[in-house]
Amino acid sequence: MKKSNKDHLLWNMLKLWISIPRNIRVAFLWAFILGISYLGWVKLIHRFIQH
Repeated sequence: MKKSNKDHLLWNMLKLWISIPRNIRVAFLWAFILGISYLGWVKLIHRFIQH
């Protein structure tokens, strides 16, 4: 992929992100963070159960 195409893609993604209402962006970010932390806790609990 050429640099100009990559820059164009990044710019389009940024424009798309900006076009999404702010509260939906915040909700998506929180869901993402909570999902990752939940997966981390599940892994930790499984590790403790196995020992």
